[in-house]
Amino acid sequence: MTTNSATKYRPPIVAVMGHIDHGKTTLLDKIRSASVARKESGGITQHISSYQYEVKLKNGKIKPVTFIDTPGHAAFCAMRARGADITDLVVLVISAVDGVMAQTKECIAQIKKANLPVIVAMTKFDLDTRQPEMVKGQLVEMDLTPEEYGGQISVVPVSAKTGEGIDALLDLIFLNAEIMELKDEPDAPFEAVVIESKLDKLRGPLAAVIVKKGTLRLGDTVYAENVAGKVKALLDLDGKNISEALPSAPVEILGFEKVPSVGSLVTDHLIEPETVKVSSPDVSTTQDPDAEEVPHLNIVVKTDVEGTLEALKGSLSDDVNIVFAGVGPVNDNDVIAAKTSHSQLFAFNVPVSKTIKNLADNEKVSIFQSKIIYEIIEDIQSQVLKMLDPTIEETILGEGTIIAEFKIDKVRIAGVKISKGEMVKGNTVHLMRDGKIIKNTTIEGIRQGKDIVEKIKVGHECGMTFRPYVDFKLKDVIIAYKN
Repeated sequence: MTTNSATKYRPPIVAVMGHIDHGKTTLLDKIRSASVARKESGGITQHISSYQYEVKLKNGKIKPVTFIDTPGHAAFCAMRARGADITDLVVLVISAVDGVMAQTKECIAQIKKANLPVIVAMTKFDLDTRQPEMVKGQLVEMDLTPEEYGGQISVVPVSAKTGEGIDALLDLIFLNAEIMELKDEPDAPFEAVVIESKLDKLRGPLAAVIVKKGTLRLGDTVYAENVAGKVKALLDLDGKNISEALPSAPVEILGFEKVPSVGSLVTDHLIEPETVKVSSPDVSTTQDPDAEEVPHLNIVVKTDVEGTLEALKGSLSDDVNIVFAGVGPVNDNDVIAAKTSHSQLFAFNVPVSKTIKNLADNEKVSIFQSKIIYEIIEDIQSQVLKMLDPTIEETILGEGTIIAEFKIDKVRIAGVKISKGEMVKGNTVHLMRDGKIIKNTTIEGIRQGKDIVEKIKVGHECGMTFRPYVDFKLKDVIIAYKN
C-alpha cells in the first residue's frame, strides 16, 4: 500500500451480523466494556445500534472503529440489509455450538449481494460443546471457504466470556481497513445515512445517522431526502452535545421537521422531487378493509422508532389491515382511530399513559403492549386465527414452516424451521396451508440430528412427527397453541 504523509484514513465502519442469540451484542459488550445486551428486552437487539470505539492494538497504537449492531431476529431482515448498505466490512458472528442458522444464511446473502469483505467470529468458543470443524464445513457449503481450507475467509475463534480472540479479531479488522485504504473526506459534500429515527415526546424528531463523507456542524441545513431540517443539536453516543461530526461518526441529529425514513440519504442539498422515494413513517394506510370479501384484522400500530415500524409491517400477513401506523407514544388520536375503524391497538416499546388507558377502556379499545417484537407479531397472528375461526381462543406458543420431508424406518418426518417461540413434544398444533387450518394434531416427537429432544426453540431446525397423522406438504405452517 502506498501512502503519503498528507493522506488521512477514516475509521472503518463494521457491521456485526448473525443469527439471533449467537452473541453479537455480547461480543461488542466485551469490546467496549458496556452492558447493552442486558439493557435490551429479552437480551435481544430490537433496534440497530451504533457507536465508535477507540481500540488499543497489540502494537500500542490507538485507532477508532465504528460498529453497527444489527438485530438477528427474522423480522429485522430490512435492518440488516441497511447495515450492509453503509458498511465497509462485516463481522459475521456464528456460534461455535449451533453453527450456521436461518438468519446466518440471510446475512450471508446480504453480504454477497453487497460484495463486502467479511470476517467470521466464531463465538462461544469457551464451551465444551463447540464444533469448529462443523462450522467451517458449513461455511464451505455457503461458498465462504476458510483460509485453512484454501479460501479467503478469516475465521477467528472468540469468547465474550474469557476475552479469547478479541485482540486477533480487532487486528484483522484494521488490517482489512488498511488494505481498503478508506480515505477521510471531511471537506467533501456532506453525506450521511439514517440508520434509525424516532419521535421524542420532549425534543421532537430525532435521527441517528452515520456520516459517510463531509462534516456535519451545528446550524447546518440538511435534507433526509424529502424531509428538511436545521441541526439544532448534535449528540454523541453518550448523549453529550458536540459541535461537529466527521466521516464514520455515528451521531444523533435534532432538528428535522418530521421523522425521516430509515435508510434515507442525508445531504446538504435538496434532492430533486422526481428522484425522491416518497415514504412517510408517520402514517401508513392500506386498502379499505371493506373492498375485499375476505375478512381482515384491522390494527393501529405505534412503535418507538421508524425502523421497528418498518420491520413490524413487513412481518404481517395479508390478513392484516393497518389502519394507522406511526412512531411515538400512544395518544388520544390513536385510540379514536382504533375506535372508529373497529381496530385493535398495538404498542411496541412506547408509553401508554393512565389517561390514554382510561380513554381506551371507555371507548372499549384493547391495547396490547410489549417491548419484544415477536410478542407483538405472535399476538397479531393469534388475533388473525381467531378472526378466521371465532371458536379459537388460544395462546400461540410457537410457529414453524415445513421446509423438508424424509423417512426413517418408513415413518414420514417433517423437517421444520422454527420461526417464532418454541415447540414442545405433546403440543397441540394447527397444520396451516395458504392461510387456512387444514387439520389439528399433536407433536409426537422431535429430533435434532441424531438426538431426540423435548423441545425446539426459535431459529432452530428439527425433524418432527405428528399423532394423529397429517398429510403435510412443503411450505405448510405449523402453529403450536394452548387454549
